[in-house]
Amino acid sequence: MADVTYNTTSFPALINTLSRLAEFSKSKRADRYPSILLGYKERDVAERTLWNMAKEAGIVLEQVGVVSGAGGTAIEIWIGNAIGSANISQAE
Repeated sequence: MADVTYNTTSFPALINTLSRLAEFSKSKRADRYPSILLGYKERDVAERTLWNMAKEAGIVLEQVGVVSGAGGTAIEIWIGNAIGSANISQAE
């Protein structure tokens, strides 16, 4: 899903896809939540709304690193899990 986060109109589709993949994964192995890895380079501050949308959908992400990208622009590394919206407050 490269180059999705700069297009904010794609956020609902991205969150829906991640949520559906998480539900499918949980239906196969209820004892494990799927992991999510996201590399992110900010182009516009409006892109940060992705994190709120993810949280509302039960996808908890944590920044674990920053590396230098092309032109020296920082690329953030995020990992997380899709835990379901009912469990968001327990994960924080």
